[in-house]
Amino acid sequence: MSRSSLFLIIVAIVTGLAVWAHQTTPYRLGLDVKGGARLTFQMDQEELAKLKDANPAKIQEDLVKIMENRAGASLGVQEGTVAKKGTDQIIIELPGFTDIERARETLGSTAKVQVYHARSVDLGRYSPAGQEGDVNSPFIPFTKRSGETIKPGDAEYEQMIEGWDLLLEGADVTNATPMVQGNGVVPQFFFGGQGAVKLEQMTRRYLNRKPNLAFVLDGRVLSISPVEDGAILKDNAYINGTFSSDYVVGLTDLIKAGSLPVSLNLIREETVSPTIGNYALDRMIQAGAISFVIIAIFLIVYYAYPGAIAMVGMLLYTLFTLTALKLMNATFSLAAIAGFILSAGMAIDANILVFERLKEEIRNGKTVDKAMRLGFKHALSAIADSNACTIITSLVLVSFGTGAVKGFAVTLVVGVVISFITAFFFTRAILTGLYSLGIGRNEKSYALKRAWFGENLEAGADSRTLPIIRKTRTWFLISVALIIPGLIALGMGGIKQNVEFQGGYQAQFVVPQGGDLTVGNAQKKLEDAGFPGANVKFSEYEGKAYVDVTVPAKGAAAASDGEELNAEAKDKLAAALGTTTEGASFSSVGPTVQRETWEGAIKMVVYSTILIVLYLTIRFGIAVGGLKNGIKFGGSAVFALLHDVVFVVGLSAIVGLALNWEISALFLTSMLTVIGFSVHDTIVVFDRIRENLQKTSGNENLETIVDRSVTQTVARSINTSMMTIVQLGILIAIGTPTPDLKFMCVTMLAGIIIGTYSSIFNASPILYIWDKITMKRKGEGAGLVAEAEREAKLRAQQALAGMQAAPAAAGSTAGVMNPTGQSGAGYATIKRRAGVQPIKKKDEDEE
Repeated sequence: MSRSSLFLIIVAIVTGLAVWAHQTTPYRLGLDVKGGARLTFQMDQEELAKLKDANPAKIQEDLVKIMENRAGASLGVQEGTVAKKGTDQIIIELPGFTDIERARETLGSTAKVQVYHARSVDLGRYSPAGQEGDVNSPFIPFTKRSGETIKPGDAEYEQMIEGWDLLLEGADVTNATPMVQGNGVVPQFFFGGQGAVKLEQMTRRYLNRKPNLAFVLDGRVLSISPVEDGAILKDNAYINGTFSSDYVVGLTDLIKAGSLPVSLNLIREETVSPTIGNYALDRMIQAGAISFVIIAIFLIVYYAYPGAIAMVGMLLYTLFTLTALKLMNATFSLAAIAGFILSAGMAIDANILVFERLKEEIRNGKTVDKAMRLGFKHALSAIADSNACTIITSLVLVSFGTGAVKGFAVTLVVGVVISFITAFFFTRAILTGLYSLGIGRNEKSYALKRAWFGENLEAGADSRTLPIIRKTRTWFLISVALIIPGLIALGMGGIKQNVEFQGGYQAQFVVPQGGDLTVGNAQKKLEDAGFPGANVKFSEYEGKAYVDVTVPAKGAAAASDGEELNAEAKDKLAAALGTTTEGASFSSVGPTVQRETWEGAIKMVVYSTILIVLYLTIRFGIAVGGLKNGIKFGGSAVFALLHDVVFVVGLSAIVGLALNWEISALFLTSMLTVIGFSVHDTIVVFDRIRENLQKTSGNENLETIVDRSVTQTVARSINTSMMTIVQLGILIAIGTPTPDLKFMCVTMLAGIIIGTYSSIFNASPILYIWDKITMKRKGEGAGLVAEAEREAKLRAQQALAGMQAAPAAAGSTAGVMNPTGQSGAGYATIKRRAGVQPIKKKDEDEE
């Protein structure tokens, strides 16, 4: 059995295993698909500082376990997820659960029942009044000697409790159950540990003196009553009062799930309507299917036989990626699905680069099997480098992003890695395996004459090139003209920030039928209701109109008396707009999240740029004359990248002015993706410049080499970008119903288009100018061409030394004895030892 046939069998086996794993592993859908609630809590820093020998990492781990128990036992959400963020935050996601008030109360409650000896009540300083509040939120107020009443929230109420003697709390409460008492239900508690010992000691000490015992939960006295004469409490007690059965069951379930070791502050909450999520998922799947069909038609029509094989590879890529994400228990959010569709475009990019190189080698006279080997070999470096840059930006997103941002990045990383493996192992195995079986040996199967996107330029690059360097000023002026409108829009305040960047509230409501809401009158209504500075935009799903409202932190504070998060804000916003909260989505962000969003955004951009520069510097420095030349390549790529970023930010400002769309974490995701994709096309060009520098004949200058390199790669740059552009265009048209997702895709589309332009017309001229400045300062010998020529001579000397050393090492030279029995130069001949092949020059294309 041949090696190629063996590879085909391996492909079949791996595919079968992937199909089995895919069928047996369920999808885990995100909140924006299923709907639900997301809450972010932060540990109270003051309380944390008061704890002796506190270990924040251990406390955070304990909080994760407690929240998981509460999500399952108290809220009934079995697929909820709890994750750590940073060193002091917890993020809880509750798919399908939209009662945000109940989630806030249940998860935010310390559930730390404390039992006090209320000595100030014994002494008559305070007298308990009757139970107040409703049956789901009861409390006991107190009356002072002066007749003044104090309640939870009053400073003196808190001071009163702090003055009591704490007997037991938290972990001392070992269990809790509802207990029937008369016609109602009350909570019964069971105690253990030192708390039970203290309780027994106290009741013995004050036996028959009726000491007052108070049960306190979250700063509210639930019950206070004197101990009956002769009673000695030790391991259990119940609370007298009037409670609803739901309250008692919820309280006892909370206590069973575990009390919080430290109080938590809610810094962000969000609810998502499942109606919008389901609709969005259907549209994205539809967009993905249409994209797949269009790409399949293009590949088969344009590349013929290898295009058909590439489609098999695409099917394998789709299967492997979805299976891998399922096995990783990854969350399929809308952003993650968009990342998957985008990574599919990158999988096609790899095949296009290989096939274009394969066609080039066949045109240059190589046989099909040799062209196949060289096509994969020569495309490897460009694909590996561009994928590496995309992975770098994605890993930065994974490190600093949360929620949808992290989901998008994880999906993109997994997709890029699998696309590389699929293209270079599975697609290659299928092509070579079928070739060994006699399939695909005819050159006509490779559509060599189809040259619709610049291949004719590529074929004639040795004699006719694009005037890239000669018209540098023209290309730069075009760039300036493209950037200026965006800068003007930026100066006019076109960038609108969403709630993540400025704090406050963000909500989406269904516009009632027959409503007359417009951006202008909606903003006026909100301002009249006490929400100044609101941004309003409209969207439509399944025939329903939706209004999206962002209220900045100042407006939110004005409407909520300075409170960071207001449970009634959603109702107030709906009332102001003349709609209801049914089917609404809502999120609120405090200053902590706002600050972290800005810090994370800055870190992501800075770290991504630095890492890409370092990678390209090392990568091209190794290939062309050391790090000093690597810096030229890396720096030039980043300057071209900055051009792309400025253009995209400016375009975002124009969109913000026109449509009131806002920048969000997803916008930032798209910007970092643009960074990776922009460098992608630049690497394809730079890799060909590197290759041509190594082949320089000594009579070429850098201008000629750059022009030829760009001309040789323009077709593959256009083709690779075109596939991603098609996918993003379809997503924008039908696959992104939410404004944030649509804005993300618009940003990426603009970035890829301008990135393709800059990789062809800006990056190489920048490299040329950089090299020219270097030669002007340090002499001609410091230029890239001179460096490449020195390295070529060094390689030639090393090769010659190896050729001269080989015969001696093999013992292949010997004097043949002359007839007189003496060795003589005149009669000597050189013979090759049996089994030693002559040294021959390798095909330069295979070096």
